[in-house]
Amino acid sequence: MLVHREDLLNAIRGFTAPMLFLFPFYAGLPSGKLFFAAALLWLALGDINHILHLHVHHPFFRNARLNTILDLCMGMVTGMTATNWRIQHIYGHHRGHDYAPAKAWEIRRFSVVGAMSYSLRTAWPIFYRPLAEAFRKGMRSNPVRHPLDFRWALIEQCGLVFVVTLLLVIAPLLTLCYVLPWYLLVYVVSRYTDYLNHFGTIGVGFDAANNSLNRFYNRIHCNFGYHSAHHHRPDAHWTALPAIHATIAASIPRKNLKSYNWSGYLMPYHFYLSRRGRM
Repeated sequence: MLVHREDLLNAIRGFTAPMLFLFPFYAGLPSGKLFFAAALLWLALGDINHILHLHVHHPFFRNARLNTILDLCMGMVTGMTATNWRIQHIYGHHRGHDYAPAKAWEIRRFSVVGAMSYSLRTAWPIFYRPLAEAFRKGMRSNPVRHPLDFRWALIEQCGLVFVVTLLLVIAPLLTLCYVLPWYLLVYVVSRYTDYLNHFGTIGVGFDAANNSLNRFYNRIHCNFGYHSAHHHRPDAHWTALPAIHATIAASIPRKNLKSYNWSGYLMPYHFYLSRRGRM
């Protein structure tokens, strides 16, 4: 039932992610081991938001119900629901409307201050602005159904808020010290990755995005480093991005072609490269 068999592992990881994420709630933790357990879980689940990004562009299954279940599973783990992604990314970012636009000084060039400012400042708007739009368009007597069902978008996003509230009631300390910081980290890392993709660009044409040509990064992250190709053909599956990149590489400014690992988790390494003038 998969549309692309290459997404089998991604789908398995998405379906099983909530079971791992909620492990501390049903299995408990030895005293003083929360940070250690959360670090291990982050190693296992830290890129689920990237898999969700792939899924919202190209749903993994032909069956709509399976896709919805997968949406909910990954939204639970990331705190960034599938409808949030669709509102602010597919129908926002890819159409030239950013729900949390960068300030000119932040992205003129890579800088530690600019990266931190953008990543922290835009995390909250990326959560609440899609939710507010879903409320405005989904609560109408005749809710907006195109380009997505905003009534469902409201239900899905409010459903996540309800689940977190329930967890707060069941295990307040664990939720405050584990779940909410996890969600915050997901949002900040997501915004930092967006910063890496677009600092120093003019936002149009082949100067719309940066690219990481690091082979290890692209192998692990499903060719996400070919970001100009993704902007050029957002309808293309991730397996096609290297070939698309090859056809447009000559048109991409050299400053937008990077050789280092693009992972948002390597922020300190990128700061080091910046100090050496290599970003």
